[in-house]
Amino acid sequence: MGRLAASAALVAILTCGLFGIAHAQPPQTPPAQVQPQSQLLRLFLDCNECDTEHLRQTVLFVDYVRDRAVADVHLLVTTQSTGGGGLEWTLKFIGVGRFAGQDRTLMFTTSQDATSDDQRKEFARVFRLGAVGYAADTLAGPKLDVTFTAPEGGAAPAQAKDPWNYWVFRVNGGGNANGEKTSQSRSYRLSFSASRTTAEWKINLSGGRNTSTSNFEVEDAERIVSKQHSWNVNNLIVKSLGPKWSFGAEAEASHSSFSNTDRLVGAFPGIEYDFFPYAESSRRSLTINYKVGVRHFDYREMTIYDTFGETVPMHSLNVSLGLRQPWGSMSASASLAQHLNHTDRYRSSVFGSTDVRLFQGFTFNFFGEYSRINDLIGLPKGAASTEEILLRIRQFDTSYSYFLNFGISYSFGSIFNSVVNPRYGGSGNGFFGG
Repeated sequence: MGRLAASAALVAILTCGLFGIAHAQPPQTPPAQVQPQSQLLRLFLDCNECDTEHLRQTVLFVDYVRDRAVADVHLLVTTQSTGGGGLEWTLKFIGVGRFAGQDRTLMFTTSQDATSDDQRKEFARVFRLGAVGYAADTLAGPKLDVTFTAPEGGAAPAQAKDPWNYWVFRVNGGGNANGEKTSQSRSYRLSFSASRTTAEWKINLSGGRNTSTSNFEVEDAERIVSKQHSWNVNNLIVKSLGPKWSFGAEAEASHSSFSNTDRLVGAFPGIEYDFFPYAESSRRSLTINYKVGVRHFDYREMTIYDTFGETVPMHSLNVSLGLRQPWGSMSASASLAQHLNHTDRYRSSVFGSTDVRLFQGFTFNFFGEYSRINDLIGLPKGAASTEEILLRIRQFDTSYSYFLNFGISYSFGSIFNSVVNPRYGGSGNGFFGG
């Protein structure tokens, strides 16, 4: 119980800390010097989804600078998935220096079947609409003009009726095979999903199957065969209860040879609160989610608790923070899941990632996760074979797991080079081996 109390305290502390972070003001960038009208608009593009080369080739009335501190405008671009499988793009133009306080936001959506060329063309169009208001006060101003394509018939067409009633279906399949003289492996995967998203309801149904087989020849024609297989079906229904509250229910069924699960079924109703309106989720969110329910396990082999099956009531609490601001991005979460029939069985986790511009040209990124594990009730009884240990084809007992990754980058030099030169762009795939 000592570890459980410590984990619960950790969740509470992180909740308070994240709430404070989310309400703290981001670091302010010192105003840039007033720039003469004779130069082009300096724009810092902050976007992970954009085709920057296409913009530099087609939108020529701005200078694309690589540091926010010297920009006139900071363009922060975020995306979210739509119910139809497409993307909603939000372009936040943030005035810097002489344009401080002159912010504007533009939004558009691209459909599920939009190609990358369709996306970049539409982004460039909306990008020009947002940037031209600032660029009118630069050297490019006298050269700018406005065009308008009138709709046929002189009026905008009415919105078409959706014959699918907002339902979207997807089916995916694939596989791979590779090998050499002494080893071969092959795998295949199938998945499906159905979803319906409106302002009031969110419904997701998904499932899939994975199978992999590997063969290894070790000596004197002796072969070791590794097989893993799994399938899963998941369902989620969420009802909006206002701008900050929502109620949801999840159901699941699965099978996994790795975790000794012949069949698992479960159901979990829950409730979630966002300290910020859900409408702002592309820029900031701080949510608390609580679920309570039950899982039933049927095991493939007898477990370390001498059982082939059991029913487990359980609950979970998750606190999650997400921020996307001009100074960078950050996400963090803390979670605690506990069995209600054996309160000493639990799992607690903390996760954090950040990508921050600390000063001109210098960025720092971090990703880390740590879990305390005391809920592995399905471990098979008996010693593992050498093959199972080396090939990791079954789950083993552990009290913790972690992952950590970090990096820094620093760039300096010209801030104005907008030239695109694609020559020898694929020369790294040459004929000289590696």
